[in-house]
Amino acid sequence: MLLRKWLPALLTTVVLTALTGTAAEAGTVPPGATAHPSATCTVTSTLAGDHYSALQIAQTARNNGFTGQGLVVSVAVALAESSGWTRAVLVDSDCSRDRGLWQINSYWHSEVSDAQAFDPNSAAQASYRISSSGADWTPWTTYTNGAYQQHMAEAQQAVGQLNGGGGGTGCAGLPAWNAGTAYTGGASVSYNGHRWTAKWWTQGDVPGANAQNVWTDNGSC
Repeated sequence: MLLRKWLPALLTTVVLTALTGTAAEAGTVPPGATAHPSATCTVTSTLAGDHYSALQIAQTARNNGFTGQGLVVSVAVALAESSGWTRAVLVDSDCSRDRGLWQINSYWHSEVSDAQAFDPNSAAQASYRISSSGADWTPWTTYTNGAYQQHMAEAQQAVGQLNGGGGGTGCAGLPAWNAGTAYTGGASVSYNGHRWTAKWWTQGDVPGANAQNVWTDNGSC
């Protein structure tokens, strides 16, 4: 069962200003949209609720209709948008609010209530609809600006686990290592017949052949 709760601010809430960078990113805006609310607010980001792993996000997305590449992208977009926090909120400069795992905007998608946006399953259902069943992610800012790409390896790994490719054995579903791809800690790739897991963020470091020893060799596959 997937649970959601509002954790006390003392424990899990982090507020960041736009000057220092936000952890919850600008969410859903229809392509070509020009009219915005006239109000002006200070941009702030709040992280709260349950902190979902990539695997939990993948399970939630799959349970609510996402399949194939749309499922992988749904996980990457959620990680880029909210870092996996179920009650993440970004207050935009126009005073609209991006809410939940997929940062569904309160102005452009007022049909999605706060209760729905903060509930992982309801948010997944709304995102499935807004993304045209996972086929069109252009309403999400982190998709159009490419930020989601940094999470694709982790998302692919999570989906691979759902499909029986996890557990440290086998390379089925793993992306091949690519020098141009940025990988976050925990991301797994295949390289020279081995499964490798990144210890921290890395880009361009060849598995098994870098001084920082950023990759863990999980053995042949």
